[in-house]
Amino acid sequence: MTVRSPERPAPLAAVLAVTFLGSIGSGGFWAGIFFVTAASYGFSPVRNLALASLMGVVYAVAAAFAGRLLRAVERWLSPRSALAGTLCVWGLVAVLPLSAPGLEWVLWIAAIIGAAASAVMFPIVESYLTAGRHGGDMRSAIGWFNVTWTPATAIPLLMMPLLAPTAVLWTLSITGVANALACTLLFWLSARPAVAHTESGSAHGREYPQLLQAASWLLPLSYVMCSSLAPILPHRLRSLGAATASSVIAAIWMLARFTTLFAMWRTGFWHGRWPTLTCAATALLCGLVTVLLGPSLPVVVFGLVVFGIGMGLTYYCALYYSMAMGHGAVDAGGSFEALIGVGYFVGPLVGLAAHALGGPSHAEADTGANVATAIIVLLISTPVLLKAARPYLQARASRT
Repeated sequence: MTVRSPERPAPLAAVLAVTFLGSIGSGGFWAGIFFVTAASYGFSPVRNLALASLMGVVYAVAAAFAGRLLRAVERWLSPRSALAGTLCVWGLVAVLPLSAPGLEWVLWIAAIIGAAASAVMFPIVESYLTAGRHGGDMRSAIGWFNVTWTPATAIPLLMMPLLAPTAVLWTLSITGVANALACTLLFWLSARPAVAHTESGSAHGREYPQLLQAASWLLPLSYVMCSSLAPILPHRLRSLGAATASSVIAAIWMLARFTTLFAMWRTGFWHGRWPTLTCAATALLCGLVTVLLGPSLPVVVFGLVVFGIGMGLTYYCALYYSMAMGHGAVDAGGSFEALIGVGYFVGPLVGLAAHALGGPSHAEADTGANVATAIIVLLISTPVLLKAARPYLQARASRT
């Protein structure tokens, strides 16, 4: 078989196929594990939040060091081989609890190793996606990537209701199967991602560095908000009389995020423009507060739509500016994923603090935990948004 030249970008179809299967595995692992802990191990919401926070910090650290890890093993493993090994390790540890049901320490090991493996996998995939592409080609490739992984992560959630309550532990096997299938597609990829084109720098806007700085503040904040909202949302919807359709309504923000990502993929007006990030920050903050404190179900649904738009705007901008300025390197993808990990780490801590301050959420309207969550997130958001605004002020000053 002829080895593809590293001067050429990786075949987009191959990268998207691996992304699709890897995202199914990711959805099965990151969503499924908390159903497993609750149903099979008797975890309380507080223990689940503690587990989620631990997985978040592991994810952040592993992603931040993904590029260095690949350089440390490059004498023995190419990036493609490292990707295959990561998928295999992740798939194996995901099914480890099936071999020892009831042993909690096995579950914790699987959670920690799985979080680290997923944090290494995505930066490698993002490097294959963007390396050798620039400008409109990179934005289009990222658009394809976004509309591939978002529905893929939802597939395991749709499969869970098909499992009997006593078989919820088998949810984790989805990761093993999906990762094994992803490994069979890696032969389409070259041993290494393409090298950066010499003309890639000319595709950068003058203010891309400042835009990247601002987006790098908004990205973890968005995931702090998202992971703070997730534990409360089912109770919030039940308190407004939407118990029977709570899971469907809760997914509205994901649909809004997907629609936003799709719109950004098909248009090009948003990149290099500060109003895009301004809209993202405004939508995140207003959407979250509306969901937590809205007086009626229609108002909360509107808040979910606004919040989903903010998530989509933030994610697309942050990924594009990270990979554009980082020339599609694994380190750039690792930095991007590490910021997401920070959000996954801090968000559950917000939930724990809200439980301590306001009491656990329940089916009564305007619980103390909801109000406490809103207050804590606002306190976190204020300095972060000020930090995100600083690059804009610097860019505006440099124009004069």
